[in-house]
Amino acid sequence: MFKNLYAYLKSSSRCSKRDWLILLVFLFAMLWIHRYIFLYADDLYYSRDAQYGLNYLPEALLDELNSNGRVWIGGAMVLALKPQIEFFRILNPLILMSVVYILAKMATFSESSLHKKKDNPSLWIALLCAVLFFLFLPLKIAHITIYYAACAFNYLYPMALVLLYAYLLYTRIGSRSLSKKLLLIALAFFVGSSTQQVGMIGIGFTVMISVYLSFIRRKLPFRTFLPLYGVMFLGYILVSYGSLKRLVWERTAGNEVVLTDVITELIKTNIFSLPAAPFVMLISLSCIFWLFAFSRPGSPAGDPPSVAATLSSSEWSRTAGSEFRSETSSAQEKHFSAETWYCEPMCRKQRIFNRSIAILLCAALTGYIYLLLYKKIPFDLTHENLHSFYGLSIIAFVFLYFSALVYISVIMLIKKDYPFLLFNTINALGAQIMLIVVDARFAATYKVMFPSLLLFSVFIFYSVLAFRRNTLYLSLAFFFLTLSLQEKLPALAGGVIFGLALIHYLYSMFREEGSGSGIKLIQVGLGVFFCLISVMVFGTTLHGYYQASIPQNYNLEAIKQYHEGEKKGELLLKKVPPSYYGYNLGNWNDMPYFMKQCYGIKEDTPINYIQ
Repeated sequence: MFKNLYAYLKSSSRCSKRDWLILLVFLFAMLWIHRYIFLYADDLYYSRDAQYGLNYLPEALLDELNSNGRVWIGGAMVLALKPQIEFFRILNPLILMSVVYILAKMATFSESSLHKKKDNPSLWIALLCAVLFFLFLPLKIAHITIYYAACAFNYLYPMALVLLYAYLLYTRIGSRSLSKKLLLIALAFFVGSSTQQVGMIGIGFTVMISVYLSFIRRKLPFRTFLPLYGVMFLGYILVSYGSLKRLVWERTAGNEVVLTDVITELIKTNIFSLPAAPFVMLISLSCIFWLFAFSRPGSPAGDPPSVAATLSSSEWSRTAGSEFRSETSSAQEKHFSAETWYCEPMCRKQRIFNRSIAILLCAALTGYIYLLLYKKIPFDLTHENLHSFYGLSIIAFVFLYFSALVYISVIMLIKKDYPFLLFNTINALGAQIMLIVVDARFAATYKVMFPSLLLFSVFIFYSVLAFRRNTLYLSLAFFFLTLSLQEKLPALAGGVIFGLALIHYLYSMFREEGSGSGIKLIQVGLGVFFCLISVMVFGTTLHGYYQASIPQNYNLEAIKQYHEGEKKGELLLKKVPPSYYGYNLGNWNDMPYFMKQCYGIKEDTPINYIQ
């Protein structure tokens, strides 16, 4: 079984040298920043418990079952944090690299690629997008989801499993190989028993993929999926048991659910917050371009229309048919091009509808940027202003934003046979809607938004693949990213670049012939700017974690020397200043009992702090 599994994984990793280079550079960046990551908050509990040895593991698993139901996650944390932070510093970058690869594979998936052994020539672009996505990730999201072990185990790792499960379920469910079937069953159980949110995402993928392949595509009988349903629900029952016990405890503790508060916090966290702003703007921009692309009058099959001529005519007509000429002309490549949009002619009413939605979304996005990024008006949706212009505008934007996303995903499924946009969109929305049953405090945290953000990211990557030759799309995307940084210099640079690209774009509309090399230079330049701004954000994060690591490394060395010394006097530590680059760093300044137990410090040890 394991021999066949290894052979399958080896044969399925069709990466070129360029793909591996991107992944290894990202791995190096993550290993670098993880040198400055330490045990935070709950990590200290699990690392302390791990010191009791394997005999304590059954008791730890039972505690996890009764507290939140996340049995295997709790056990994995105990084992991984036994050597304190050293193992996590290696494991987490590897998991992040795996997530980058899975997201890129989802974004470049096509039916024609299922049975081909060739390298995917578009994969490196999707890999680069996924790498830049993590490098650019705002600190308020990153520090509690990927740089904090407890949250990484509870959110990042289950999402890595469910993304892998969804991709393999769609692409390998019809295989007769026993090892592949057992792998899917094992993944189904671990996904279902991971967390309540990710377990529901796994159930959503299982239902949608089984219905699509069995009743719509009629490729497989529905009974093929029944074992997966069984183990998935078995795992979900396990995690639900602990979740319900915790929910009852929350109610008895006086934390009642106020539905309006939860919905308000979910809208704020997922849409009307500065950390979410760059992704909301990129998704909205992509929706606008796709809607305009769909509004292009269709031509009969076999005569592909240049869909982007709705946005301009000259530049797209010059590049039409040559987008992938430098690499390949295969049908798999054309699948990801907005210029090779094969579809039935759309009726006039449908084209008008698409353009109307696109124009409305343009106006809504302009208002979103003006209120959130320029005026910086704090989000405040209450009973009093719900029926005001402000409240109605918020509701209208949310409805328009999600409706356009679902509408485009449905069209992609129908016209392109691309299922993951719709599957991911439905699951991302469902993962947030299910949070209305929990305390509003959890709905207001970015860690519960992170699973949906990963699912939505595939839509961004897919759109970049389609519109990567469009300088207007690229320059607008870059401008939005610089605006989201809330810094004058990057925003000014982004505005200048967008202005120059717009001038070139408008000029190209009236020019009959143009130089393809000039257009390519602009596109490459914009790509370089995307890399630079992401590296700049990552560099700031790296420097912040490095500065926060200085007193922590000093304290760890002082503790080590204290244990090695023969005389046990007072322990001299450094105060760790408050910082976003870490989590609960104040624990170093008062040394709670669980932190002392984690680092083997006796409770009565005198601790003094030096400057």
